[in-house]
Amino acid sequence: MTSELREELSALAETQTFSPDPSVWDRGRRVRRRDQAVRGAAVLAVVAAIAGVGVLSVRPDPVGPAGNTLQEGAIPSVIPQPDGPVVTDLAIGRASVAYVDEVGQPVLVDAATGKAHSVELPDFPGPKVFELAADFRRGPWLALSADGQRLAYPTTAREERDPGQFGLITTWYRVFDLTTGESELVDLPPSSGTPVSMAWTADGRIAVDVPGRPTLTTKNPPDIAWTVDPSTGESTRSPLTGVTAPGGEISATYPPDAESVRSVPFETADGTDPDRELPADLYPDGAAVTPVGWADDSLLVAQVDAPAGSYVEGAHLVLLTSPDRPVSEWTYRILVRDVPDASSLSLAVDLIPDLDGTSSQELTHDFSASSGWGTLPEALFGVLAVLLGLAFIGSMGRRA
Repeated sequence: MTSELREELSALAETQTFSPDPSVWDRGRRVRRRDQAVRGAAVLAVVAAIAGVGVLSVRPDPVGPAGNTLQEGAIPSVIPQPDGPVVTDLAIGRASVAYVDEVGQPVLVDAATGKAHSVELPDFPGPKVFELAADFRRGPWLALSADGQRLAYPTTAREERDPGQFGLITTWYRVFDLTTGESELVDLPPSSGTPVSMAWTADGRIAVDVPGRPTLTTKNPPDIAWTVDPSTGESTRSPLTGVTAPGGEISATYPPDAESVRSVPFETADGTDPDRELPADLYPDGAAVTPVGWADDSLLVAQVDAPAGSYVEGAHLVLLTSPDRPVSEWTYRILVRDVPDASSLSLAVDLIPDLDGTSSQELTHDFSASSGWGTLPEALFGVLAVLLGLAFIGSMGRRA
């Protein structure tokens, strides 16, 4: 049959004349080049899609101010609630935030991941103690060191006072090393009891305020301040109550009974009691202010709880300039917009980046944007793009 077809075609070629249109060949070459270009673009699209999925699965480390990689963690832009079982092994590494939730459960936020852990602390004061002490406790009982590596708190023990009745009294301080998970007990300062507040100093000591003792002439005596060296247990009277700045010349004090104020009160080593006004446009009716720590020797971190009608309502964290600095250096910046319904909040203030005066500087980090594959829709889109690209290349190949 093949030979017969060949003979027919040969006879047709000898008897017939055919003059093809010269443009047909050009059109064919253009179509072929177009198909090649489309197939090349499809290959590039698939490569780009695969690369995009790779970027989603291997995100870069969190980036801090001026493009520097965060080496030691950061304060989260949103302080999370714990999600998981209670942790008993406290060798969790550096923490950025510590607080006690609304049911009296201590919580630590990991500085590297931003994840919150409910933790079990030996001899930690329970909800009843917090309730009983609410009439005089004004500052944090759960204190995180400036570098986020140590946690301190007062511990309690039961003592029988009357037959059949028990009371709770403070007996010592416990200090946890969050790197090793080990803890040590530190004696109370002499002639002191349950603290009004406690915090860490810049040189690694524990600063506590204890209630002053009433006298015949003083109805509401001032607090008595001490610093305790955890390594030696040595206690030293301090001239300043509240949270003392690194230079030791000024401290932010606690307004009595967490009342709303229009100016944040301070103390200085020379005996004056200056204050720094809150921005009236943000808090027209004032706000409750609790000092948390010092980002440097002039910038205070404070928790502000503003009433309804304020520009920023509810509990949030701010940076504000101490009153010993001129008005030209004054700043007021919101660190964290929403704070959980919690008490005794403490920050690892060393994780707040140094301020250089630029508005683009990141004071906190959004950990939700730096986890693994990113969001599920992003990952599914990448996979779908790869499959569609491969299918298109296959169809183009069959057409060619």
